Amino acid sequence: MPAAVLFDLYGTLVPAGTNHARDAVARKVASVLGVDNESFVELYRSTFDLRTRGLLGDLADTYVELAGRLGGSPNPTQLEHAMAIRLEFARELLEPRLAESVLFGLQSAGYQIGLVTDCSIETPLSWHSSWLHHYFDVVAFSCQLGFRKPDPRIYLSVTTEMRVSPEDCIFVGDGGSNELSGARSLGMRAIRVDEFSSCKADRNDEEVDWDGDTIETLGDLFKEFI
Repeated sequence: MPAAVLFDLYGTLVPAGTNHARDAVARKVASVLGVDNESFVELYRSTFDLRTRGLLGDLADTYVELAGRLGGSPNPTQLEHAMAIRLEFARELLEPRLAESVLFGLQSAGYQIGLVTDCSIETPLSWHSSWLHHYFDVVAFSCQLGFRKPDPRIYLSVTTEMRVSPEDCIFVGDGGSNELSGARSLGMRAIRVDEFSSCKADRNDEEVDWDGDTIETLGDLFKEFI
């Protein structure tokens, strides 16, 4: 039996949000910042790696940098409004409670629960106001650590704090960022979950050729592996 279960966040515990929804928010932000909407959408997408490794700074710094690349120079009022729009969307993404029964079951059974997620700064800013944070013993946000999956350090930051070996952990994710191979390379049992595959945004470095364990829903985790 595993000592701990580690989860990806977007596309695994909550839907990642559609590309249409994410782009719509980016257009709203662009309008507030005073830059071209479509150019901002393209730039926002292209800076995924920089943002998820925290290399553009906090949210205000990020918007100053991105707007500046497009010839904009937003004032403090514009920045505050733009950040409010993006943070509202971030909080909405964390609202669905479809995974709560699974997390509650694991917590009640005494398992340690960890989070390993590639995300930009809006996620940790919204995390403690969400229902999710009550269920997690340790969390690893890529934007705060400076590295992202499948870098071994992001998984080990969680297992080390939990004081468990990777071999005693299960990792559950939807397969973005080569996260499953990364977890398996450390000796974890990696499981792909397809629950939100029909309502996903683009997954960076998706493991389309995953040959390991796969479940249809998170509820199947208890049926097959716990």
